[in-house]
Formats: sequence, structure tokens, C-alpha cells
Amino acid sequence: MSTTSQLSTHLLEQFNHYSISELITFNNDIVENKGWGPSRSTFRHAVLKALAKKGIDLSPIISKEDGFSVIQIVKVRLEDNILVPIN
Repeated sequence: MSTTSQLSTHLLEQFNHYSISELITFNNDIVENKGWGPSRSTFRHAVLKALAKKGIDLSPIISKEDGFSVIQIVKVRLEDNILVPIN
């Protein structure tokens, strides 16, 4: 995988085979471990995209500010098919 785009595509293909609870665990591990470097956002983006493809509502952690989407970097839990931030 030479580019971020290729890595993202590869991860998304792989993450489609994971359960929702496994993807939530991945998200929480990524958020908790700050030493990921530049690949961290690529991994998290693929995890969130896979969750969205499985029909999970991500709106509690995503907002629009000045026309840009802002995704909170928080641990989450699943509640009624909605991804809810853990405080």
C-alpha cells in the first residue's frame, strides 16, 4: 500500500468482515492510543465508514462547522443502533 487512499480502500474492504462490536473496539483503541502517527486518521476513517455501511448512526459524533464535517475523537458505545460518545 503506497498511498493513504489505497490503504483506506484496503482497510475498508477488510473492516467489512468485522462485527460492529469489533469495529467499536478498534475505534476506542485508536482513540485511546495516541502514538499511531499519520496512519491513525486513515484507520479511524475506515472504521467509521465501515460502521456507517452497517447502518450505524454516527451523527452524535459528527457535526458541520463552517461547511466542514467535524468528527469528535472520542471513545464510543452502541445504543439503539446509534454511536454514542463515552464521557
